Amino acid sequence: MNKLKIGVIGCGNWGKNIVHNLLELNVLYKVYDANKVSLQNLPISDSYKSQKIEDIIENETIDAVVICTPPITHKDLALRTLKNHKHVYIEKPFCLSLEEADEIIATAKDSKKIVFIGHLLNYHNGFIGLKNEIKNNQIGNIVHIKANRMHFGVIRKFESVIYDLACHDISMILGITNDLPINVSVNALFKNSTHIPDSINAILKFKHNLTAMINVDWMSPYKEHRFSVLGSKGSLIFDDTKDWKEKLCINHSLINDNLNVIKGDSKFIDLKAEQPLKKELVNFLDCINKNIQPLTNHEEGLRVQKVMKMIEDHI
Repeated sequence: MNKLKIGVIGCGNWGKNIVHNLLELNVLYKVYDANKVSLQNLPISDSYKSQKIEDIIENETIDAVVICTPPITHKDLALRTLKNHKHVYIEKPFCLSLEEADEIIATAKDSKKIVFIGHLLNYHNGFIGLKNEIKNNQIGNIVHIKANRMHFGVIRKFESVIYDLACHDISMILGITNDLPINVSVNALFKNSTHIPDSINAILKFKHNLTAMINVDWMSPYKEHRFSVLGSKGSLIFDDTKDWKEKLCINHSLINDNLNVIKGDSKFIDLKAEQPLKKELVNFLDCINKNIQPLTNHEEGLRVQKVMKMIEDHI
C-alpha cells in the first residue's frame, strides 16, 4: 500500500474514532474541527492539528479528506474537496437531498476522484457473513427483510431519524435486493419537533413480492440493532448488540404453504472478530491506491438517498 496522506474534517463523537484508526494505519496527516475545544482535547500530537480548514482542503500534499461533520455541511465540504482534486470519504448520511447528491456526483466525475460513503455495516463481518449465507442458498429465496435500529438519543436538530439511523438499514437492504423498492408506506412519530420525525416505521415493497420493514427510533429506552432476513428455507438474524460468537444466527424454521410453522434447528455462524470501521477505512485506502470504485461509492449512496427521499415523501 502506498503511503497516503489523509486529512480529517470533524473530530466529534464519531470523528475521533476515525482519527484514531487513521493514526493506527499511519496515514493521518491533519485534523480540523470548527469546535476548537474538540480539536484541542483530541489525544494526538498537536502537529496533526490544523486551525484552518484550508490547511486540509487546499493542501496539495493531502491525497484524500474524510468529512465527519454535521450532514448539513456535507455537500459544500465535499464539493470543495473534490474541486481541489482530492478523494473524499463522507460519513453517513451522504447528504440531505437528491439535488445535493447529484451535484456531488457530477463534481466527482469531473474531477475523476473517488467518493466513498460511510455506510459502515457493509464492512461488518456480521453482515458480510449474512450475505454469504444468502449467496450460498442457505435460506432459499428471500421473502422478507426486517431491520430494527433503536436506542436512546442522540436527538438531531437538522436531520431526521431517517438520515441518522435508517440510512444504515436501507444500505443493507439494497445490498441484498440489488434493486429499488417500487412502493413505500410510512408511519412517523413527531415528539421533539413538528418537522423532524423521531421514530418511523417504513414498509418497502419490491418486485417478486419481496418486502422489507424498517423500524428506527432514537427515543427507545432500550438498544436494538437487529437485521433479519426471512427466506423460503429459513432465516438469518444479525444482532450487532451480541458478542461476536452470537452476532449471526441461522434458523431453519419456516412457514409452509399451508401456513403451518415447521420447527427447524438453529445455530450461530462463526465470524472473525474485526472492527468494521478499520476495515472500512482500509478499503477506502485500498480503493485509492488501486483506483477502483468502492462498494459504497457515489452510486450506492445515490440509491440510498433515493429511498430516503421516498420515505420522506410518504410521511
